[in-house]
Amino acid sequence: MKIILSIAGHLKTVPSNYFTYETLKEMGHDVRLFNFGVNGIYPRLLKAVSKKSFYAHINNELRGLANSFRPDIFLTIFGFDHDRATIEYMKKKGIRTACWWLNDPFQFKRSLAQASVYDYYFTNAMGSVKDYREGGIDKAFFLPLAAFPRLHKALPGTAMNYDVCFAGDWGPMREKMMLEVAKDFRVSIFGPSWGKKLAKDSPLRGCIEQDGFFTPEELVSIYHRSRIALNIHSWYGNWDYGLNPRVFEANGCGTFQLSDFKEEIPGLYVPDKEIVLYRNMDELKEKAAFYLGSDARRTDIAERGYARTLKDHTYAHRLQKMFDIMGLSS
Repeated sequence: MKIILSIAGHLKTVPSNYFTYETLKEMGHDVRLFNFGVNGIYPRLLKAVSKKSFYAHINNELRGLANSFRPDIFLTIFGFDHDRATIEYMKKKGIRTACWWLNDPFQFKRSLAQASVYDYYFTNAMGSVKDYREGGIDKAFFLPLAAFPRLHKALPGTAMNYDVCFAGDWGPMREKMMLEVAKDFRVSIFGPSWGKKLAKDSPLRGCIEQDGFFTPEELVSIYHRSRIALNIHSWYGNWDYGLNPRVFEANGCGTFQLSDFKEEIPGLYVPDKEIVLYRNMDELKEKAAFYLGSDARRTDIAERGYARTLKDHTYAHRLQKMFDIMGLSS
């Protein structure tokens, strides 16, 4: 199939853009990548002068690509700043339109405002599907992120330098949790804003291994060197549903993962056999202590989680599911 994939390519924390593009090509599709983000001197200058003119320019560029390439599918990740008229323009040309939204449930209202224009809408949160349907979006479907096996792979025998690692940006809830975890465990932190946000006398300062953005390749290296990959969704304590990419990326690296409970996870991985879940700090500490004390049990779960990821949770699986829902052959 011929596919336009539109991305906000300037975003540093959305490697799914690249993973989706490369997987579509691996699946044999003819793909044109359209960068909707501010990329290049002219778009930067234009946006600095007039955001309205910038958005008009980008949408006109997209219409031109649709006219010349004549795709079967227009797929966008997030769909930031696509105007409704341009999406409707493509639909009138017989192009099926789809958006893969990755920031539910915490940005649901922003998402709902644009969802109705697309033929198909995919969300990372199963619990949000009902909300979309109640908002009049009949073709909303749960489709979480995944692992990219070309990058996310196990590397047995790697020296493990970190006991409990957390890789992600700073947030007040995450800081509070990591302060508590650090009381009992050797903690290693990677990610942006920790050095800037922590108090000067915070005990977590000594736990920061990398203060700033990490590349997808660096994340893989971090996980390979970690006994426990601690996953704390940024919406922990507010919603018990919605999945971040770490669920699949950590397991895809063959790393033991300890994640906060999300309603979708038991349908994707077998708890205590392929992933370990906690609902509160007491459970987090209890399970971290138990599995740090048992290399064999920890390794067994990591290997099972890795096998499950390769079997069911790669980008190829997700995109095939998307096409099946859209009634298209891959």
